[in-house]
Amino acid sequence: MMPPMEPAPGRASGPPPAAVEDARRRIPALLGAYWAFGQFWGIWVITITSFNQHRGIDDAAYGGLLTLLSISAVVVMALAAPRLALRPLRLTVPLGLVALGLGSFLMAWVPTAWLAVAIIAIGAGNGLIDVFCNVATQRVETVTGRPALQWLHACYGLGGITGAAMSGAMLAAGIDHRVAIAAGGAALLVTAWWNARRGDPLPGDAATQTRLSVSAFRRHRGLLSAGLVVLFAFLVEGAMDTWAGRYVQETLGVSAAGAAVVFVAFSASLFLGRLFAGKVLFGLGRRATILVGGTVAAMAGAAIAATDQLVVVGVAYLVMGFALSAVAPAGFGLVENRAAGDQANAIAAVTTLGYAGFVFSPPLVALVAQNFGLRSAMTLIFSCTAGVIAAGWFAREGPADEEGGPEAAPDVTSSR
Repeated sequence: MMPPMEPAPGRASGPPPAAVEDARRRIPALLGAYWAFGQFWGIWVITITSFNQHRGIDDAAYGGLLTLLSISAVVVMALAAPRLALRPLRLTVPLGLVALGLGSFLMAWVPTAWLAVAIIAIGAGNGLIDVFCNVATQRVETVTGRPALQWLHACYGLGGITGAAMSGAMLAAGIDHRVAIAAGGAALLVTAWWNARRGDPLPGDAATQTRLSVSAFRRHRGLLSAGLVVLFAFLVEGAMDTWAGRYVQETLGVSAAGAAVVFVAFSASLFLGRLFAGKVLFGLGRRATILVGGTVAAMAGAAIAATDQLVVVGVAYLVMGFALSAVAPAGFGLVENRAAGDQANAIAAVTTLGYAGFVFSPPLVALVAQNFGLRSAMTLIFSCTAGVIAAGWFAREGPADEEGGPEAAPDVTSSR
């Protein structure tokens, strides 16, 4: 096990042991929440082709649903998250899980005419989970002095593995895709109950009150670069969640079970990469992590778009997953120094910017897919890795009030 991070010179030695132990006890429930979150999207990837065929949804309509989902998430994060930040985390974390869980059940069983209601609930749940799970986990990380954020995001990858494997096996056995979607919803509701029992009784942020989360970009110098890192990382990871299954099934002629194997490979590499991010990547510092991850992901994306060989695509997915594994946690980690004392609103702002990219990307990707094919659409998606690299180039790791470059202040979490 890694030793606790040393306190910065001139600061108190840290919180009392009882507070540290309380924070540690909250970790399993938070990891379970992000596992269920990732599992929902792992199920989505494998079942979406069957879902669209069952509902008669084409690429344009599918892109419209994804846009509606993203708009719902952005509105919730921009307007609701600042107000909910004043509520206990044991309320706000379960609220997001319940919204996504109920949205899953609605998505599976409501008539197509009512599908927009399910998508809005799913978007709201996504937004709340991404904000308040990251806030709660970053607080645990700060209190315990040990890495936690990359473990949280690793569990998202683990959920992708279990969700894709489970739904692929169910479809191969002839089980209705709606049963798999509903099973993901049930897992979300169970983890909501768990977090309500074990969550943090303190509010997400009682110090800074604001009506709009994105105002944090105005208050904190350098926060925008962190937001752009997360935006482009989310674009690529989110595109894998929503388009990768369709790409390998419809472009490469792979069955649902085969697509599940390929996506499991991607999710497994995300999971393992985040487990070892502290040892392998975070030792470079957050900025170098972002640059290396973005560059390698770009090369893997080019390989996926350029070949019809399933083995090559599978290996490239593995490489891309590992390369991207530390990028989003590194982007969120930049908030620690850029917006100290205002982290709930800063994380909400960063995540809002990330989801804002989803507002315009689904219809754009759908338009390209419908007119030029899925391969062109995937090429467009993978080109977003250039944005990761550019944002990482301008990122700074030191406190916002320090002058100089990224080495002006030591990265107290670089041992992660």
